[in-house]
Amino acid sequence: MTDSLGQQKPVNIKALLQACRSKEETFKALVTLSKTLPRLSAEKKTEENKVKGCESAVWLVVEESHGIRHFKADSDAKLMRGVLVAILSLVEGKMLADIQKMDLKAELAELNLSSYLTSSRTNGVLAILNKINTV
Repeated sequence: MTDSLGQQKPVNIKALLQACRSKEETFKALVTLSKTLPRLSAEKKTEENKVKGCESAVWLVVEESHGIRHFKADSDAKLMRGVLVAILSLVEGKMLADIQKMDLKAELAELNLSSYLTSSRTNGVLAILNKINTV
C-alpha cells in the first residue's frame, strides 16, 4: 500500500523489514524499497538540502503545507535510499510537533537495520534524523 507520494505506509515497511530473517533478506528488502523513492531533480540537490555527516551523498527536502510536513530525499547509494524510505515512512505527513515527540531512534531500531548501520552510516542516519527534527 502506498500513500499519495507513492511511498509505502510505515506499517508495511516495518512488517517487511521485521519479517527479514537474514542479512541477505534485509539487503534485498532495502534494495526493493530504494526503487520506490522518487529521484530528486538536480535543482533539489543543493548544498542547503545536503545532509552533512553522511558517508554517501544524501539530500533531504522538507516541505510544509497547512502544518503537515512532506519529505523528499535521495542518495547516491542504493542501500541508503532504502534506509531513507524506511526513515521517511515514519515521519511523512505528520506535523513537526508530532515528529519531535517521536523516538525515531527507537522506531528505527525496530526495523532490523543494525547490520547495515556501520558507525559512519549510523552518524549519517543521526544527521538525517536531526535535520528532520529541526528544518
